[in-house]
Amino acid sequence: IVHLTAVEQNLLMILGEKSGQVFTREKLSEILGAGQSPRSIDVQITRLRKKIEKDSKNPRYLQTVRGKGYMLLPD
Repeated sequence: IVHLTAVEQNLLMILGEKSGQVFTREKLSEILGAGQSPRSIDVQITRLRKKIEKDSKNPRYLQTVRGKGYMLLPD
């Protein structure tokens, strides 16, 4: 069992609905709203990786696309 915050759950849902699609920080913060700045998205991604990845330093599922944003890769 993995306990996720509401923001982490929403972030995972957004990325999961369109797995393989890259989302910019700005787009994710716009979708999430509620005072989420583009920089806070980085923090949320880091926290989420620690919860769902075996090795959060070398993520398999929650990928960073350099210069573009983040995406969730299907298994």
